Amino acid sequence: MLGACLIARTVGVVAEPPPGTAAIPLAEITAQQSMPSFRYGFEPAAADDPTSLATTSVGSGTFDVNAFLGATRYYNHSTPITGQNTITTNLEAGHIWNGHEALGHVTTFTQTTAAWGGGSVAPLYDRHATWVGLFIGGRQASLNTSVRQQGIAYGTDLRSAAIATNWSGSAYAMSSGFNYSTTLIPAYHATFGTADVVNSSFGGGDPGGTGLLAWLADAYSFMAPTTTYVVGAGNSGPAANTVGSPGSGYNTLTVAALGNANAFDGVASFSSRGPQTFGYYTNGGYVTVAGVRAAVDLAAPGESLTSAFYGGQTGGNNTSLAGSVNAGTSSAAYSQGLDGTSFAAPIVAGGAALVASAAKSLAPLAANPAASESVVVKSLLLTGADKTAGWSNGQQNVTVSGTTFIQTTQSLDWAVGAGRMNLDRTFDIQVNGQTDVSGSTGQFGTVARRGWDFGAAVLGTNNDYVLGTELTASSTFTATLSWQRAREFDGSFLYEGAQADLGLSVWAVDGSGAFTTLVARSASQYNTVEHLSFTVPTTGRYGLRVEYAANTYDNTGGLWGAAAFPQEYGLAWVAVPEPAAAVLAGLASVGFAAARWRRRGGWRCR
Repeated sequence: MLGACLIARTVGVVAEPPPGTAAIPLAEITAQQSMPSFRYGFEPAAADDPTSLATTSVGSGTFDVNAFLGATRYYNHSTPITGQNTITTNLEAGHIWNGHEALGHVTTFTQTTAAWGGGSVAPLYDRHATWVGLFIGGRQASLNTSVRQQGIAYGTDLRSAAIATNWSGSAYAMSSGFNYSTTLIPAYHATFGTADVVNSSFGGGDPGGTGLLAWLADAYSFMAPTTTYVVGAGNSGPAANTVGSPGSGYNTLTVAALGNANAFDGVASFSSRGPQTFGYYTNGGYVTVAGVRAAVDLAAPGESLTSAFYGGQTGGNNTSLAGSVNAGTSSAAYSQGLDGTSFAAPIVAGGAALVASAAKSLAPLAANPAASESVVVKSLLLTGADKTAGWSNGQQNVTVSGTTFIQTTQSLDWAVGAGRMNLDRTFDIQVNGQTDVSGSTGQFGTVARRGWDFGAAVLGTNNDYVLGTELTASSTFTATLSWQRAREFDGSFLYEGAQADLGLSVWAVDGSGAFTTLVARSASQYNTVEHLSFTVPTTGRYGLRVEYAANTYDNTGGLWGAAAFPQEYGLAWVAVPEPAAAVLAGLASVGFAAARWRRRGGWRCR
């Protein structure tokens, strides 16, 4: 559950919003959107026949997606990281079926009496949720074990939350409805702040992220800062501005689908993408700007996949739907040929659970609460990503006042975000480099050439990090800055607070560590992520700078970004290739000696 602050505010009725804050009464929005119909991130062309194939249906039939994405780097640590000490909840229309051989460990279910079936678990067992559940945290069976049974975070405490009040159309038309007040909000309230990772593979509409679903997703993510919310981008591509809510929100980790199994080196044609509309609420109305935002954050395999099959006549195959057929409840049946962002998202959710598991299980990370912050998890995953074919964030050389530097105002690739998840590299950045930095704002001193920080930015102040060793010409330097829009919900009102306009830049530094020449900058006014990945021009010393010159908008009366209410962020960086092992060994103490613990005060409800 969320903290007592939110519980108290939700139970009590708020008569009016606080002065100086843009707010909309929940009842006003739900009157217009009380029973939406959303489709899953599932490509209709995919097959759902029960089979006995392995993790993909191409090639030899034994392709291991987990290994392909580098998850074995976590598994093979001296303290194997499999998702232990974490909770991952799949939140969607129906429930994961725990009668399957790979999913018998799923025993915690969340639903209300308003949900389909009147509050019972069994009527909500659902084929789609079962497919998704295995990708997150399926486990090998005691008999006839196979790679196909094992989800990417098989050690996580996998849970299921169901919100559907109805299904519509024919059986497995993948269309369902829910009620915000009676099913969705109670599920969010029970899940955020308890789960380390929440996955949702449904959605639609609202490209600007100004509707109720995106607003609630952002608010709960903001109020529960150690819960990472992973969502599918949707299957409305290849057109632009097609990422649907909640993926069109500003505080989610939104995932695209990759095709061309088993290479998974390019975006699937159906995967939704930007450029996306930007929007916010203020002064009784909405402000929108078209075609300026990168809504997709990351990509993962989303074609030709295999997962656990459930054929019972419940959930989206219930007997009230035309064409419902009992396809059996064999505990050892599998579906092949699955396509969709529905399946890319839980793969990333499993990756996020591994990052959260390492943060809770390995020294010195486990002693530092900052390691579990969702903005840190997100920055690590994006910085570790591989660039897929055709990746571009619009970086180009620009010249300003006689200085030529690399600049992007886009931040991420419109279709695949930072690229394809690579957990091998993510592990190195998280565990084998700088593990947080002492201090909270200003000059942070010398840091390792790879690592992460959980920091706080104050308007008008730069936060500087000087890399402790030279970067080599022609090496690749990648860095990601991630933060959240200030949105809240108190049970009666939705609050649109502010969005900071942070910037990320890389500078050449002199022998004293002073920043001298701008080399690269990510300055995307409308995103909550800045991302750079470029070839280092010359061998030398470099530094990272987090810039905070303005807010994209501010409804807090000038409070947001002040010293009392700084903008918290996650920052991760890496240089590839790495220097010689002997040099790295000398840097190890830099990363592990500088953990930060600080009181987390601020504007939001904790």
